[in-house]
Amino acid sequence: MSGSWAASMKTALAATMAHPAWWVLALAAFLVRGGFIVVLLPLVSLPSVPSLATTLAPPIEALVLSRQSLEGALIGTVLISTIVGLLAAAGLAGSWLDLALLREAGAAEELDRKVQVVEWSWWHAFGVRLAAHLPTFLALGYATVRIVIVTYEELLSPGDANVPIVARVLARAPDAIVLVVVTWLLGEAIGGLAARRSAAGEPLIRALRGAVRDLLDRRGVATFVVSNAVVLVAGTLLVTMVGRSSEHVRAYLLDGAGDVPLAAALLLLVSAWILCLALLAAALAWRATAWTIAAGRPTVARDAAVAVLSEEAPIA
Repeated sequence: MSGSWAASMKTALAATMAHPAWWVLALAAFLVRGGFIVVLLPLVSLPSVPSLATTLAPPIEALVLSRQSLEGALIGTVLISTIVGLLAAAGLAGSWLDLALLREAGAAEELDRKVQVVEWSWWHAFGVRLAAHLPTFLALGYATVRIVIVTYEELLSPGDANVPIVARVLARAPDAIVLVVVTWLLGEAIGGLAARRSAAGEPLIRALRGAVRDLLDRRGVATFVVSNAVVLVAGTLLVTMVGRSSEHVRAYLLDGAGDVPLAAALLLLVSAWILCLALLAAALAWRATAWTIAAGRPTVARDAAVAVLSEEAPIA
């Protein structure tokens, strides 16, 4: 695992192809952390302005005019508590899956069995990930306020009616989306590296600092760019292919097509969905394995340094 960057990426690819079970773990961790939105996005129709206005007008009016303050406060408390609880459960589930994947990698012969995993709880893993995503939470706060303001302006002064309102809002607030995506990707990379370092026995602060150093290293930057590019291509392929297939199914349903064309369209949709999910799962597993190798390099170097010092000690 201590060779060139290209060799380490090839090793990660070979290990990923040899263990399809890693695909399932990586995809499951991605889905519970919000990746299900990407998977379901091609199957969902974007809302129109009238439907949004009909849905959002009553609660917004009640909040602005301060009607039913007690009821609104209770509903808001329950809603926020539910969202926080679901996010915590998703984070814990993702951490458990990450730990399971890391243990699988630690026993893989392709990685020379040099990935160290000490006794480590998924609560600890969740805490490491949470600390790495603090900038992401700040970016989400900014993006939420920005999108709410832009949506309000779009409802008051609509743009092109032929373009879905979601697309118009995103076009008017690209900075919010870019900021969230960049901070999320950096948080995932730093959190993954820090989690692997912490699993090898490093304290939280040292693991986070080491993860940042690993990411800023030339090999770390290359791994970050290439692995995320592959995942992005797989995700884009899923959204594009499944989206077009679902449009055909929707058109056949609305036009009252025969059973044979409709069955063929459904078969194409299911086949495209399964194929694209498999490609996305393989890309995610390869990215996770590449970060495991990147985090394992300092461990190997430290072990070599300790061995050298041990050999020199009797001579001294």
